Amino acid sequence: MSTEDHNEEQEQPDVVAESSPDYQAGQRSITNRGGKTRRQMVSDKSKRQIKTRPFIIGAVILLLGLLVVPVYAYFQIYVFPPRELALRVEDTEYTRGDVVNYIRFNQRVSEDLGIPFEIGNSLFEALQTLQENELAFQLAPRYGISVSAEDVDEHLDSILGFVAIGVAERESKEYKDNVEEAKRQFIHRIGMDEAVFRDFIRKSMFRERLRDVVSETIPRVQEQVHLYEIIKPTRDTEDLRAIEHSLKTGSPIESIILEHSADPNVKRDSGDRGWFPYGVTPSIDNLLFGFDEDGERLMPVRTLTEARFDDEANWWSYLVVGEVSEAREINDANFEALTTRGLTIFFNEERNDFELHMVLDSEIFDWVNKQVRLSALVPTPTPEPSTGFSLPGGG
Repeated sequence: MSTEDHNEEQEQPDVVAESSPDYQAGQRSITNRGGKTRRQMVSDKSKRQIKTRPFIIGAVILLLGLLVVPVYAYFQIYVFPPRELALRVEDTEYTRGDVVNYIRFNQRVSEDLGIPFEIGNSLFEALQTLQENELAFQLAPRYGISVSAEDVDEHLDSILGFVAIGVAERESKEYKDNVEEAKRQFIHRIGMDEAVFRDFIRKSMFRERLRDVVSETIPRVQEQVHLYEIIKPTRDTEDLRAIEHSLKTGSPIESIILEHSADPNVKRDSGDRGWFPYGVTPSIDNLLFGFDEDGERLMPVRTLTEARFDDEANWWSYLVVGEVSEAREINDANFEALTTRGLTIFFNEERNDFELHMVLDSEIFDWVNKQVRLSALVPTPTPEPSTGFSLPGGG
């Protein structure tokens, strides 16, 4: 090979380098795949990712939407309702869950005693009682009322069916072990923390002790009327005239009732319903104790009242005041009724001085009753309303 040819071969690479269009300064390595550089491939990949990004985002949003629906439903059904406000007394709040726990607590106590728990108006009664318990708790310092942890222990023991005779028995190991076992089983059945139902018990005890304070203001000796009842299946005008005539002529009331009353128990009690003070029979108190403009009793002695129809028993009822006593000692049953009435009046007056809020509508009623029914151990019948007239136990 000549010297000229050799020099031509040495100069050829320089010509190729100058003519290459893909070479740029700073590119030290170029990988050719399908005629594309690495930079071009990265650029194409970025463009493809940008094109597919809306589809990926849409899929993620759809997936999140599918997950949100059941999560939202779960929170709406199981998390939010129990936390919603049901009752507030000043700064103390009770949620729907608190109300359900309170009803369940009383439900378990009733069932343990073998008494069917009647739901009926349990929501309203629970809200009312919780409110009164809280009012009693907040009013307690004014009346010097206190409840110790030992008081709560003793009350809880009685609920569980344990009543210690003396301090020695209460402090014995056997007694304590039995109580603890009964408590453990009760907590398992009731399904709530001990601190929760202990607070229910504690505040209910404040209410009961306030009730004792109210009872001390009620006179034990008051004016009372002696009531009798005559039962008739129909409103027989002639029979009623015969009864009224016998009453006016002074025949013994018991004999008149034995002759004319259709009450199946008439031979046992002679229609005697007992002595009643004002406040025990609110529906007829004004009639039994009221006076007209001339100072005469609205319900004279030995006179029949207007007939009252008892839908449940399907008969007509007539009351007769046998006698009136200006000062007679009230029996225990009527005194308890008067104390309950007095406590109701007391709370009604005190409510004016407190900031109160109670939520009671069909939604919370249905929700609470559903929770209570789900936890019932035995059937929970709803009592049917009675439109008949009945007297509380007198004496």
